[in-house]
Amino acid sequence: MESLSATATLRWEGLRGRIEGGSGALSVATATQSELGGPGGESNPEELFSAALANCFTSTLTGMARARGVDLAEIETTVSAKLAWDDDAHHHLSDATLHAVIATPAREDDVRKLVDDAGRHCPVCQAISGTVALHVTADVIPV
Repeated sequence: MESLSATATLRWEGLRGRIEGGSGALSVATATQSELGGPGGESNPEELFSAALANCFTSTLTGMARARGVDLAEIETTVSAKLAWDDDAHHHLSDATLHAVIATPAREDDVRKLVDDAGRHCPVCQAISGTVALHVTADVIPV
């Protein structure tokens, strides 16, 4: 079995930190959100999660498209993650909404099948399955 490993390190002090990816390509300032008593103004776990989900889903979608010979001209994937809490529950990811806009010369039915399959096979989608409500939608634009 082949595998791929990725690493990231967070160095934190007080209410701020910096994340460095093992590849050297990722360097992100992070801070506790103002809604949680921090200074805000930097990235946060929910934003980073949203970015990871958008990237992973899109990568899965394009990989499946290549394997099936489906041409996807351009994709824009937007993810919104919701952090929720109340007096009885600590803060947690409660749901995520993923929306892809796909410009393609391919048949819409083929692209919608790819979107459904990518939602089932994306590693980040699989990781949150059963714990975070995930809503995946797509607009398919003919080119």
